[in-house]
Amino acid sequence: MERISVTDFGPIQHAEIEIKPFCILIGHTSSGKSTVAKLLDLFNSQEFYFIEPKDNLVPFISLLKKYDIDFDFKEHTCIVYKKGEYTWTISKKGIETDYPFTDIANEWYHGNVLFTKSHRPFRARIIKLLNLLNEDIRLPELQNFEHIEQFPDEKIRDNQYIQFYSRLMHTYVYNEIPSVYIPAERILMSVLSKAIFSFYEKGINIPDCLKIFANKYSLAKDNQEQYKINFLNLEVHFDSTTNDKIRLENGEEIELTQASSGLQSIIPLLSVFDLGLDTDTCTIIEEPELNLYTQVQKDLTEYLVKRTKEMKAKLFITTHSPYILSTVQNLLQAGNVAAESPEKAEQVAKLVSPDKWINYKDLTCQFFSSDGTSHNILDDEYHTIGINQMDDVSAELSEIYDSLLDIKYNE
Repeated sequence: MERISVTDFGPIQHAEIEIKPFCILIGHTSSGKSTVAKLLDLFNSQEFYFIEPKDNLVPFISLLKKYDIDFDFKEHTCIVYKKGEYTWTISKKGIETDYPFTDIANEWYHGNVLFTKSHRPFRARIIKLLNLLNEDIRLPELQNFEHIEQFPDEKIRDNQYIQFYSRLMHTYVYNEIPSVYIPAERILMSVLSKAIFSFYEKGINIPDCLKIFANKYSLAKDNQEQYKINFLNLEVHFDSTTNDKIRLENGEEIELTQASSGLQSIIPLLSVFDLGLDTDTCTIIEEPELNLYTQVQKDLTEYLVKRTKEMKAKLFITTHSPYILSTVQNLLQAGNVAAESPEKAEQVAKLVSPDKWINYKDLTCQFFSSDGTSHNILDDEYHTIGINQMDDVSAELSEIYDSLLDIKYNE
């Protein structure tokens, strides 16, 4: 289980979010959705696992600064992150955790063991790591270690120590699958992608999370000269020597910098999403609806869900769009109805392909209010998203419109 709890931090008064395969945060502007998204990315970074539990918050605050969320820690500020069997509690008093591998992770990351001339230190490190594991895990791994100890050839035995230690580190300490954070500022990439690295060299103040995204976007472009977006019927041609171009459905080519703001937002989003998507990866996307027509919002949401399911990954979205929420509602309802019987599943598949169905137990959906609190908007009885949260503004506009008609025709 993975869970984040935040109290009295920045715009958030209190929020608790369980991280499931699909997480949707919707709500008011400046209510804390983005803060939670950035915290989740931070908690999935290598650097976070290397912070030692102590009363000094400086290392953690330096990570917060990378996301521009280094808010003051007040008397009642408390951030709790739980992943699997381990918990981190961060408050003004410092960091407390039962995660036992911090020093081992630091040695591994900084190469203090890897670059020794002898392989012998690995044996001592293996024993130290095994002693930190829970008994039900330690016993079978201890048997594997004892098997290695029986190798008569010293060189073979030492090589086995290295491989075994590496596997233990990747399995129990840190699996090196960081999340992929796609910020709302991605729309700047078409203009700044070539200049952003010079900004970095000159020390111009750009959030580190945006620099990291720019680097991932650059890698995505380097890995593929052509990138198709089938639901938009267009093809992107990436070119490191000239400007990137888009070939439209009618065959016309335009430069990305000349394209609509919607395309300038969705192309970096999708190219980085597809590049970084892997088993167990958590992709965090801020406002996927930016500058997109409602039909495209629907198609994009369905694509993100489909690809996330294919890779058995996780998708975390912050949004203001009722259309994204409505699309998720339909995919959720498709999964609900299909589960009732094979006959109904066959009928549902004609409307919504099975690779887009969402299982209710795989969804978290939270509404963030203007007062900085959040609450669950899933209906446990009907396994749907609470209808009153879908688009309150549309209901209000409809009421006003009806009242105006009453005035018009009651004269």
